[in-house]
Amino acid sequence: MTLAFSFDQPVQRPDQQPVFSKISLQQKVHQAIAAHTEFSLDRILTQDNRVKYTNAGSREASTDHLDEVFHLMRQLNEGGIASDTLGRLREDGRSFRDALEETCARVAKDFSGKPLTYVELGPEPVKTGFILKTLIRMGVIIDRYVAVDINPKSAGPMKTALELILPGTELIFLTASFEDVRLADVVGDAAPAALITMLGFQEGNDDPFVVNDWLAAIARPGDLLLSESQLHATGHVDKISSFYAHPAMQRFSRIAFERAVDRNLPTLNRFFLLPVSFRDGQSAQVAILAEEFAGSISARNLHVSNFCLKLTLEQYRHYREESGRFTIIGESATDDQTLHFQLSRRI
Repeated sequence: MTLAFSFDQPVQRPDQQPVFSKISLQQKVHQAIAAHTEFSLDRILTQDNRVKYTNAGSREASTDHLDEVFHLMRQLNEGGIASDTLGRLREDGRSFRDALEETCARVAKDFSGKPLTYVELGPEPVKTGFILKTLIRMGVIIDRYVAVDINPKSAGPMKTALELILPGTELIFLTASFEDVRLADVVGDAAPAALITMLGFQEGNDDPFVVNDWLAAIARPGDLLLSESQLHATGHVDKISSFYAHPAMQRFSRIAFERAVDRNLPTLNRFFLLPVSFRDGQSAQVAILAEEFAGSISARNLHVSNFCLKLTLEQYRHYREESGRFTIIGESATDDQTLHFQLSRRI
């Protein structure tokens, strides 16, 4: 039995899978590629999603790639916020920006005229700036801002942007993994209720049971969670592949390959949408971005640069509430139902 190479996660033999009830999403992605594509296990290299955003554990001292990754994500958000048509099917329909503004209005319904602690998991200035300006316009008072990111290069541009939007407001930047953060430890139980945002499809980077454990541990009872997902919607599955074909995403994929494998080796960008199963027996699709490369004249290899779950709307709702720690209080989506904002409250 051959083994696949895996960065930052233990390798799992397929015939051992029934013994382990909690293998990681990364390992499931690895196995799905081997089961559904032409690449055998010994030709696949997988990498934890978080490795692309930090130098932790690396001998590399340069942070140029971290700056570029941050700006690539900013570029994607600039396009989304600026567009009047993204996700819209009818002239009078709801675009991505409309859906986000509608979600802000739902937050303002609870917090107009009241102080709010704004907590951002994975900060970037464009979407954040839009949300903060919209909330302030709707009467919400931002008491303080807290950013949590494993990429240390996000703090500089975020501070520059936020000082213009939130002059005089306390700004806190934490370089940490989400699972290590407890909001009560950062601001205290007596601080105003929080709006915790997890945007940019980040939630899809791990198993939904794992992500919900993180989020429930971060939030205090009464705090709100605003999350964003790209969903697997019948009739619009092509929107998923279109997103990963964006030049910014393809460049992101190449950067990951250069850091993990080789800076000079030519590659072919590949995309897959494959099924994975969860411990409750449900199955969902995972979008996989990768670089195909040749290690020798006859060897075709695959480096997985990114993977992200694409749940259905029903699954997205189910996994948020299945633990009993969150209750959904608002939803807003684009016309095509592929871009979805979910607002829930920590119980």
